[in-house]
Amino acid sequence: MSAKLEEVIKNRRSIRKFKSEQVPAEDLERIIEAARLAPSGTNRQPWRFVLLGDDRKKSKLEGAVIQPFVLRAPAVIVCCLDRKSYTRGLVEQRMKELVRLNVVSEEAAGYIYNRKMPEKTEDVVIPSSAYIDLGIAVEHMVLMAGSLGLGSCWVRLFNPQQVHEALGLPANIEAVALLPLGYPAESPPPRPRLDRNEIMIDPE
Repeated sequence: MSAKLEEVIKNRRSIRKFKSEQVPAEDLERIIEAARLAPSGTNRQPWRFVLLGDDRKKSKLEGAVIQPFVLRAPAVIVCCLDRKSYTRGLVEQRMKELVRLNVVSEEAAGYIYNRKMPEKTEDVVIPSSAYIDLGIAVEHMVLMAGSLGLGSCWVRLFNPQQVHEALGLPANIEAVALLPLGYPAESPPPRPRLDRNEIMIDPE
């Protein structure tokens, strides 16, 4: 691990107080790019994002968020999942890309093709693995934000249906998390963490 990355990981905190200074557009693009490059199961890349970078756009979330600090952040990224990523047509397309790149064998691809998958987005039940994939992408953004001197905070306490309606999201998109971003106006102390021997399990 590079010293820079280790420092970002050690110093990361959940920030709930932000300076009024706006986040440069190029930094927001770097944060989104970090998410775009994240790994996902069979490269489905199920994440979709809505960038709310000004007060007018953020005001659409009023009434849908429970924690007021979210709307006081200079920018908010709404992190979503796309049901289309789990329909047969798109899954086959992703698998063909991996076969062509010699990442996945024809045999493995055939196994996945033969699994029962919905043809229509309305029949898709988003699998638990999708939330893991989105979580990886969001954490990429969190760490990139930290490397740029920005603070962020994972937020799950909001009304997803109200967010969906307020932003006019398509039916196949599910809002999962909010990521407020900005320059920190606070410096919270480290939160307690379990010791290494509490998280490691020795096999019998």
